[in-house]
Amino acid sequence: MMLLVLAMSSCYKEDSIIEDIITSKGKVAQIAVVWVGTTRLTTTGSAITSVTVAAGSSVNYTIEYTTETPVKEFKVYTAATSTGTQTLLTTVPASNAKYDTALRNYVVTIPVKASDTKGASVLYFAEIVTENGLASAQKSVTIRTTP
Repeated sequence: MMLLVLAMSSCYKEDSIIEDIITSKGKVAQIAVVWVGTTRLTTTGSAITSVTVAAGSSVNYTIEYTTETPVKEFKVYTAATSTGTQTLLTTVPASNAKYDTALRNYVVTIPVKASDTKGASVLYFAEIVTENGLASAQKSVTIRTTP
């Protein structure tokens, strides 16, 4: 009798609410941090996310990230504020990325041009698009120009 109960209970499948409402489209890359320059500067363990440079100067914008899915491209947007309208500045193919053993993450460095206006403050947003077409959450840095 006990064997019959065990056999019948192993065939029973309970409905899952989660299974019915979630459809996975795949994995997405995760941006750990973005910074400006060639060296990741920190204060009290956090990456510095703003820098002041000369108006119109070229600076390196570095994206540090992890991924389990192949990356298709990196996108950099600009906006005047964190909630302002974003403008696509550049798209860079994934072949420019490399693995950094010291950081234990992938990094890609993209040259960007600071605003030509003196005293301007512009946000630069990073986004990673994987080969499955999914985009990462964005992270940003602020580039200010000297007055």
